[in-house]
Amino acid sequence: MNNKSRTYNSTQNIILGFVNKFVTIVLTFVSRAIFVRVLAADYLGINGIFSDVLTMLSLADLGLSTSMIYSFYKPIAEKDEDKLSALLNYYRKLYNIIAVIIACIGVALIPFLKYIINTKTSIPHINLYYLVFLTNTVVSYLCIYKSCMISADQKGYIISKINVWIGVIKLVAQTVILYCTHNYFWYIAITIFVTVVNNLIISRKADTMYPFIKKKLPLPKEEKFKIFNDMKSVFIYKFAGVVMVGTDNTLISILVGTASVGVYSNYNTITSNLGSIGFLLFSSLTASLGNLLVVEKSEKRYQVFKMMQMISFWLGGLCISCLWYLMDDFLDLWVGNNYVFDKVVLVAILVNLYLTLTLQPILAFRDAAGIFFQTKYIMVLTAVINLVLSIILGKQYGVAGIIISTFISKIVTYFWYEPRILFHSFFNMKVRSYYYEHLGNVVLTFVSILILSFILPTFAKVTYINWFLKALLAGIVVTAIYVLRYFKTDEFKLVIDKVLQIKLAIMKRNKECTN
Repeated sequence: MNNKSRTYNSTQNIILGFVNKFVTIVLTFVSRAIFVRVLAADYLGINGIFSDVLTMLSLADLGLSTSMIYSFYKPIAEKDEDKLSALLNYYRKLYNIIAVIIACIGVALIPFLKYIINTKTSIPHINLYYLVFLTNTVVSYLCIYKSCMISADQKGYIISKINVWIGVIKLVAQTVILYCTHNYFWYIAITIFVTVVNNLIISRKADTMYPFIKKKLPLPKEEKFKIFNDMKSVFIYKFAGVVMVGTDNTLISILVGTASVGVYSNYNTITSNLGSIGFLLFSSLTASLGNLLVVEKSEKRYQVFKMMQMISFWLGGLCISCLWYLMDDFLDLWVGNNYVFDKVVLVAILVNLYLTLTLQPILAFRDAAGIFFQTKYIMVLTAVINLVLSIILGKQYGVAGIIISTFISKIVTYFWYEPRILFHSFFNMKVRSYYYEHLGNVVLTFVSILILSFILPTFAKVTYINWFLKALLAGIVVTAIYVLRYFKTDEFKLVIDKVLQIKLAIMKRNKECTN
């Protein structure tokens, strides 16, 4: 098992994760550009709606993957192979059952699709398209327990490396098929083949890395009982989270129209990829944080948290400030000005993205610490508020109302509640400073937007070169503002130290590859 340092493992996870994400983003944007030129906006809407439905179906796993990774930390640290073998054998059986449950529930939902899809034109074979999405979801569950083992052992970079190549093959194949055939069915059907191949590769890799996986050791009843107790808390938390973020496309389709889901999905492609970069950066550290929480004291924990928080503030401020001036022009260049919402919708989208990015350190520590029991009911309240507000504001203000409801529900609930639990239980200090720092960063973001309004040039014509120049200038200016804000702080110095450690880790990695 893993004998490398936390810094080395985190470095590998982050580097390979970013390579995977960069390649995926580039190919996704190319594929989407061809998609909107070949097929109607309603097909984009169908993609979004089916993703929402299957996200809801993913509740069938009861938050098992989160509980599973958390349960691996201690036996991995103790190198207890028999315990890990028993856990993996048990999780394998559970996931096989879950795959069957999802398949059955998914098929049972087919008669209700007509109440969700709201289009002006008829789309043939809608049930067939849905079954392809469903099949891909079911297949994806069959090897999760092995990939989670690799991630928990701080070797998620191995999975990222596999995903890079598989992702490239998938998106290239989808793009070529769509361009040559103009056929939506073959475009989505290729995902099943790719998912199967991905599962087989990861499964074989895990078997090679951890030969003890092949043992069929039983798990004691008390361990099963503990797992189910953990799952109950994670399930409640996950259920609330899915209801909160997994219903926007469905509500937009019902209240506004499926075509609007297609337009929103272009914005969502941009913001979700930016959000996933933040998630990738911090989730790559989750296994290392699990180790940190086990072996280090509260002072060290808080020091690492402060460093992560500073990075998340910079990401949030950078993305929001730049996207305010760059989003509409990018959409015009990418898919055409017919796919651009008004500024009110853009505001709602950007404030949600800001909260997503700046809360990542809290979520990373929560996952590493497994504090779902203390926070599960606040997430239920968040989901209820979000659903009610989405319906009310969606009817009144359309897409903007539905999106801003998510932001409001987070602010009035877990934005202030989860940090209190984390600071009290793991940092042994008051949380007031955290809220002040958040408020300060909101002010700094507004200042950045104001400064950019005086600095960014106004071009008569929107071109790729002009857009790139504006993006480059905006990124430099906002980054300079944040460096001036933080360069004297301890967390900034810690980042510099970590960068130097990462540089040494990369040099070590390159030397190992050469030898």
